[in-house]
Amino acid sequence: MDGNRVWKVETPAGPVIQKFFRPRGGWPREPLKALFTGLMGRKTSPTAAGRHATERRLLSLWREAGLDVPAELSAEHPDQRGPATLVLEHVDGPTLLERVKRKAGLSRAERDPLLRRFGQQWRARHDLALARDDASFLQEHGSLGHVLLCGERMVTFDLEQAYRPGVPVFPVLAKEVANTLRSLHPRVGDELFDDDLAALVEGYGDRERLALVCDEYLHNPSALRRLLWWCDRKLEARLTRRSSKYTVLERLEAVLAR
Repeated sequence: MDGNRVWKVETPAGPVIQKFFRPRGGWPREPLKALFTGLMGRKTSPTAAGRHATERRLLSLWREAGLDVPAELSAEHPDQRGPATLVLEHVDGPTLLERVKRKAGLSRAERDPLLRRFGQQWRARHDLALARDDASFLQEHGSLGHVLLCGERMVTFDLEQAYRPGVPVFPVLAKEVANTLRSLHPRVGDELFDDDLAALVEGYGDRERLALVCDEYLHNPSALRRLLWWCDRKLEARLTRRSSKYTVLERLEAVLAR
């Protein structure tokens, strides 16, 4: 078995989401990955039980901090919960990525307010992570595909793995920015991407921080880090067809320099 299973379940109180955490890769892949993750000491456990515990903890942590995530409703629905299952609020709406993809046909006047609003909320969460010195407020897999639009709400989901408290925050923040932009680029194409970046930058507001994000990967003062990113860039070019995080950060740097 690999990955999770998610169902929409109708209850007398209305629909909820039932999320069942399954092992990823079975024996011996999952325990070996968990051992490696534990030895590295940077991320939470990738086991089914570990992902279940992490998502439950982070949903509570983020909501207590005022961040919009699905409510965890297991206590209200004991018949739907289980040792490997969470019951979550059903958030009805498309992802932000689906809404702004090129094929959706949004005009500039329609897409810019959405991206600016996301940029504002994104910056507020990053402010929180930096103020508390806690990488738990950053997504391991940053993506506009992990943000649901429900009326005026922008609801972040997919919190089942995270960086542990004590991990330096800014490098994780830079990685989240790069991965989030990387999720957008192939869905909108070159013709929309730079203007989308401009809207995100306007909403985010802190141009200096975004410039430092670019520097982290493109102009790092550490020779060791520059070598690491050079190797990563070469490997990325060979192994993936996705947009490169280095390419999208170069485009971001150009937008910031306007």
